[in-house]
Amino acid sequence: MAGTSPAMTRRGRAVGRSALAALLLAMLSTSALAQEVGRASAVNPNATANMRTITIGASITHKERIQTTSAGSVQLLFIDKTSMTIGPNSDLTIDEYVYDPNAGSGKLAATLGKGALRFVGGQISHTGDAEIRTASATVGIRGGVALIGTNHVYAGYGTSTVRGSGGTVSLGAGEYTSLQSGQPPSPPGPPPPNFVLSQIQLFQSGSGQSGGAGQGTASRGNVQRAEARATGTPGGSVAGPLTPPPQPPPVPPINPVVASLNQTVQTSIQQAATQQAGAQQTEQQQAAARPSLTLEGFVGGLMHSVLSNYGNDGRHSTGTATGTATIALDATTNRVQANFNGDVTRGPNTYYLPSRFNYQFGSTDPSLDGQSAYGDYSNFGAAAAQDKTGKPLSKIDNAAITNHTGAMITVTRDQARAFATEHGSSTTNFCECDYTRWGLWASQSTQYSYYDTIVGFWVGGRPTTAGEVPLTGQATYAGHVVAAIENQSSTYVAAGDFTNTVNFGNRTGRVTVTGLDNTNYAGQVQFLSDRRNFAGSLAGDTGARQMALTGSFFRGATSPVGEMGGSVSITGTNYLGGGIFAAKMK
Repeated sequence: MAGTSPAMTRRGRAVGRSALAALLLAMLSTSALAQEVGRASAVNPNATANMRTITIGASITHKERIQTTSAGSVQLLFIDKTSMTIGPNSDLTIDEYVYDPNAGSGKLAATLGKGALRFVGGQISHTGDAEIRTASATVGIRGGVALIGTNHVYAGYGTSTVRGSGGTVSLGAGEYTSLQSGQPPSPPGPPPPNFVLSQIQLFQSGSGQSGGAGQGTASRGNVQRAEARATGTPGGSVAGPLTPPPQPPPVPPINPVVASLNQTVQTSIQQAATQQAGAQQTEQQQAAARPSLTLEGFVGGLMHSVLSNYGNDGRHSTGTATGTATIALDATTNRVQANFNGDVTRGPNTYYLPSRFNYQFGSTDPSLDGQSAYGDYSNFGAAAAQDKTGKPLSKIDNAAITNHTGAMITVTRDQARAFATEHGSSTTNFCECDYTRWGLWASQSTQYSYYDTIVGFWVGGRPTTAGEVPLTGQATYAGHVVAAIENQSSTYVAAGDFTNTVNFGNRTGRVTVTGLDNTNYAGQVQFLSDRRNFAGSLAGDTGARQMALTGSFFRGATSPVGEMGGSVSITGTNYLGGGIFAAKMK
């Protein structure tokens, strides 16, 4: 590094070198993990949130503005079990939503600009911290059900406190007050004739509407089953008296980055908003869908470093980054913590690369901001972790970095297929893994005068033990390899098929990778001293390419060595790649 002072031997920040890196980092920024406060459990066209059309199962986030047309309505289920049904010609903004599931407390505040809504209180309203504002009043709701419009409030259950210009009234169950701008609320009394019936009809689906449920799911039999689930009574009807039914199961926050591709449809408490095919989840099923456990695995990708003093004049370096991954999933707090630790391969003229990285995304430490979301076992993610002062917890070469942005997220098999099809490569057989999960991660960090970007993939599985690895027999594993590639000056993602035929007696595996960036690889891996782990080298049939591979057996649904995953590092003439593989025993 001629001409560079000794003080500038290794320091860095992340900068996007290619359109791919810029896109991934924008998608994975902290803002992409904006707090989800609830989900749309029923939708009739047309309804929008911040100008995007809402669909059933869609994520609703903090500060969203929800608008409906004369034919539109939407029901929201919040993570504390609160339900809001927003009627036609309405405009609602979620001003504030905070909820601590451990303490069972929080705060909900929303503004109804026009129209009407039906509120069914969840955990937050039990502490009296649910508030709906209109142009003429502020309505505080405690433990109940309320019908709220811009000119009225009706308490169907529990109590509501209505504060208007020049006065405040308290409503008990079955009491009503009218509102007029500049006037105090009217004294509590019974509602006008047919008021409750007309409101119930307002919030129900109209003719030909199904609340967003699939065709045929709104049959009378399905409606009755949904009503029974919602009310807890075989003959219960959600169109009956305004008394609160037993609350539906909690709706866990789901990473918004992938929520649009993996939507969990929740039971509606509207008559026509029925749950899609699939029975109500039991508590055991919910636990299986959101286990609390720690995955062990690997990371692989490309790191790009630039010395800022030289701008973009070509004084940069790229290397492969491979290492280990530990991912803790906590269903109780809905938190995720991912620690990615590894080394950067430094080739000729790679002056600006670090040697070692220790990145942390999210935190399970209750004293820190979680910076993460755990929706279910296939949908979770975390943003760059920070300490209590806002400083990054990640390090490079065991030294602090100035700032850090980025995130890690899951990628499901269906998402990977859709991406591959969109980019003209639909032949890859992505792993049909039972327990093993994989995904994407990206990072930008600053350290002194250097800028570092990393784009890569992670894989994690449920650990097995060395004693559970067979000493005899053979098995074939099939899945995929996915990697970030730099070919000449182009950076992109490529995927291919992976197979490993393992001879447990000989402690070897015969590995083939086909169709990875128009290259096929083959070679042998050897078990290491801990026979859960293996490593080896594969030869490619294009451009003198070589693939170094390190992996481990993971637990499967039917075998303690039923799945495997690992990292790959690829080299060739003006060619680099870094990624992961995931595979399942046939």
